[in-house]
Amino acid sequence: MMRRSLHALTLLMLLAGLLLTPGAVAAQNYSFSVPAMRMQVLLQADGTARVIYDIAFRNSAGGHPIDIVDIGMPHDDYNIGNMRASINGVSLSNIRPSTYIDTGVEVHLAQQTIPSGGSGTLRFEFTIADLVYQDTTDESYASFQITPTWFDSGAITGRTDLWIIVYTLPGIEPDEVLYQDEPFTNKVIYAASDGDRVAVGWHYPEARLTGAHRVGVSFPQRGMSNIVRMTRLQLVSKWLEDNPNVHGVLLAVFLLIFTILFFRFTGGTGASLYIPLLIFLIILGINAPIVVLLGFLPLVGLVALNERALRKRTTKYLPPIAQVEGGGIKRGLSAPEAAVLLEMPLNKVLTLVIFGLLEKGILQQVQPDPLTVQPALSFVTRADAELTKDRNKRIKFRRRAAQEAGTVIHNYEQAFLDIIERNPEKPLESLDFGGAMRTLLQETANKMKGFDLSDTRDYYRRIIARAWEQAQALGEVPAREEFLDKYFPWVVMNDSYPTVLTMGGYHYWPRWARRVPLSGAGGARGFAPAGSGRSGTGGRTTFGDVSASFAGWAEKTMGGMAAAILPGSLQGPRGSKGLVNLSGIDRVTGDIFEAMASSSGSGGSGGGGSGCACACAGCACACACAGGGR
Repeated sequence: MMRRSLHALTLLMLLAGLLLTPGAVAAQNYSFSVPAMRMQVLLQADGTARVIYDIAFRNSAGGHPIDIVDIGMPHDDYNIGNMRASINGVSLSNIRPSTYIDTGVEVHLAQQTIPSGGSGTLRFEFTIADLVYQDTTDESYASFQITPTWFDSGAITGRTDLWIIVYTLPGIEPDEVLYQDEPFTNKVIYAASDGDRVAVGWHYPEARLTGAHRVGVSFPQRGMSNIVRMTRLQLVSKWLEDNPNVHGVLLAVFLLIFTILFFRFTGGTGASLYIPLLIFLIILGINAPIVVLLGFLPLVGLVALNERALRKRTTKYLPPIAQVEGGGIKRGLSAPEAAVLLEMPLNKVLTLVIFGLLEKGILQQVQPDPLTVQPALSFVTRADAELTKDRNKRIKFRRRAAQEAGTVIHNYEQAFLDIIERNPEKPLESLDFGGAMRTLLQETANKMKGFDLSDTRDYYRRIIARAWEQAQALGEVPAREEFLDKYFPWVVMNDSYPTVLTMGGYHYWPRWARRVPLSGAGGARGFAPAGSGRSGTGGRTTFGDVSASFAGWAEKTMGGMAAAILPGSLQGPRGSKGLVNLSGIDRVTGDIFEAMASSSGSGGSGGGGSGCACACAGCACACACAGGGR
């Protein structure tokens, strides 16, 4: 049988954010007003507080009799033995722990129940410890905050004349008593039996008792033998507990950052591990809000470290190499292969491949911006249907053509030629060279088998540095041009190569660029004939400055090549977008649930009708079958 009662809700909130448990919601047929309420708090030297409520109830006509009042306590460490209650001067003896609120008591009005249309004033007194705290702004001050009772908005009607009065200890001057946030309405000296006390009050003549009316006071610690001292960390924790909206937003942001970190770290794998971790963090964050706040800085730091590691990892693209320490140096690598070994940017590697094919005459430039090329006539295979279908025959055909042209064609270059020939008249930056680049990476790794990777890298770094230094030292144009014709790709591999190609008014053009028209950034077109490398001399048409020189065009072209290597196109079977791959855990978890589903579905059907028959797999139906009727 349901007991109907009025639950008066009392919240005592301290500076530390002491949250008082709200009272139970009044039944729907309660309807009353509180014309006046007065709450007095007498602070004691031992840090306790004597709280006195005077609550005037006026029950509505037809409203349910007010037979029980539930009053919340500031914390669980209360003593019913020091509580006193009366109504209209008649003492009430039945006070017990509330069965409707988590932390509080219930006062049974018994014979003094307020009937429909009736009225009565309830006085409730209690003493409770640990309500005075260390002030956070002044170490010599103490602090106290409180908010009086409020009621369910569906039960209470009208306005209330509300007074909140706090009495400090004797011996404190009025000027020493300070308000917190809400200014005092009155500040007077009250002559008490133990000496003059400063009484401060807040008056709300038209209060709506459907929410908190928090007030606070700070005063010197003189005369206090005990106050609650809390660290700033504890104060922040209590503040978060008392501000659930702020706590909720912080927790949501924390979980969002954690989610981003987790899936960036795992490359989108590990969902089966993420879900229990998320549940654990939600439970931890709800019950220990300070953990959320303290975890923000480390979490953001981990995100930064993870992103840094991911950026660094994108420059590490070599597949595993079966190297042998002390196995010697692998000589004879081409410039693109050496660039791969040094893990230079992939767009630079691709540019070296294309420039190499242009230099050997295997490719011809169709358009400079954006760079568009086509196979030289003697290397075209699309005209022959048999060559188009058979890759091995295409490879042999191109090798013979290269031999007849007095040059060589590397195995890895065949894949690039196939892509270019399948996409005639298309700019290189619009093509996908991911597969061809993957072939180049793997072949380079295979060539390093049995050699020392570190020594080989140092060897090619020295070649690149020496090529740049020698080109820089050559002052005569013919000598410099002759040197660059021979070692052009190795010079370009140095990050400072533009300073060599455009030094002192000199603009170097590779041999293949001298034979074709180039267009500058300003739209000018002209031929680059062999001969003088001086700008504006010897009949050579140049771009006029570094940004419009061959070096500037090469930089722009190299940047555009990045679009020709699609993200993830170099990821092999072992690839992972994150730093770790937890797909194995996902597969194991999936296998377990699949086995459970198979086991669940293999049972025979029963003939009775009272059992739980769920038409779903595994455990997902358990909650739908649980429970019973009322």
